[in-house]
Amino acid sequence: MQMMNNMNGTNNPPPLQFNNVDATFYGFDVDWRYEIDERWSLNGVVNYVRAERDDISDNLYRVAAPNAFVALNYTHPRWSLSLESFVYDGQNKVSDTNGESESSGYGLFNLKGSWSITEGLKLGFGVDNVADRKYVDHLAGVNRVRGNADIAPGERLPGYGRNFFARLDYSW
Repeated sequence: MQMMNNMNGTNNPPPLQFNNVDATFYGFDVDWRYEIDERWSLNGVVNYVRAERDDISDNLYRVAAPNAFVALNYTHPRWSLSLESFVYDGQNKVSDTNGESESSGYGLFNLKGSWSITEGLKLGFGVDNVADRKYVDHLAGVNRVRGNADIAPGERLPGYGRNFFARLDYSW
């Protein structure tokens, strides 16, 4: 990048390069499930990680924000439904060294299901981000292209909008 800056008379920041640094990580993952009765259940995951550089007083770059997942499930012998909720806290423990910006929290709902058509053949279907929520994932990339009217250079790329899907699974 320095060579290009010299040739073009510009002063663009150099791209990030991979370099190992010593860091201290701590946190937890909790995975749980609760059977309400023979048809209904709840399950979820809670994640928290903290990462601090050991060589300087700074946070490690691109660390996921605290987050949780909860699903309410209904299971029938031939079909099932799940309502899922993903919640991400804002990330304010960011790397000053890398010029990382803080991010806001957000929550999403997904609806998923399956139907056993025959022995061994199953149809899966669902909708991710049911409410078509606009959000930005802290670990998303950053727009580096000039001339994009929707996303300014330096802004994080937006998360996925509403997504419908279906799949067939066959096992023998």
